[in-house]
Amino acid sequence: MLDSQNLGSISGFLMSLYQGEGAGRKPYDPACMLKAQLLKHLLRVPSDRRLSLLLKRNRKMARACGFKRGTPSHGLFTHFRHRIGKEGYEKVFSMLLKQLVKNRVANGEIVAVDSTAVKAYSQRDLENKRGKSDPDARVGRGRRGFVLGYKVHTVCCVTSNYPWHSRLPHAT
Repeated sequence: MLDSQNLGSISGFLMSLYQGEGAGRKPYDPACMLKAQLLKHLLRVPSDRRLSLLLKRNRKMARACGFKRGTPSHGLFTHFRHRIGKEGYEKVFSMLLKQLVKNRVANGEIVAVDSTAVKAYSQRDLENKRGKSDPDARVGRGRRGFVLGYKVHTVCCVTSNYPWHSRLPHAT
């Protein structure tokens, strides 16, 4: 799947986030870094440190992401995520989705909508409605009773299983 998508236009956008010239080391290809982040999500790797170790130990996966010689450290993966930011990920997701529709991999004729509760790492406040350290988190229904956190709503194309849209409102 990682090799099947041409990330040329996305790579151009990602390179625009980097400084073109000057002091410092040449960056890893941002398209490779993005593929590694996709791999992290698909394999449910819990941290950047584990992703870094996985790519160092498994050369096939590293080559699938596009890393030819060395692989980035866990700190570089974290820095890459922060450099792109939420808006950058949304733009990359939109560009990738347009490419999938153009290549007729996903058509969106039949979609499925689902939501799941995501716990917040916070205690409830005194009013028992929000989080203390995470005031955006709300108390809402989960699988097993009430949960302090968020509800993630996802829309997926049924024929291709690619997500079309994801939204993270409050848990309530």
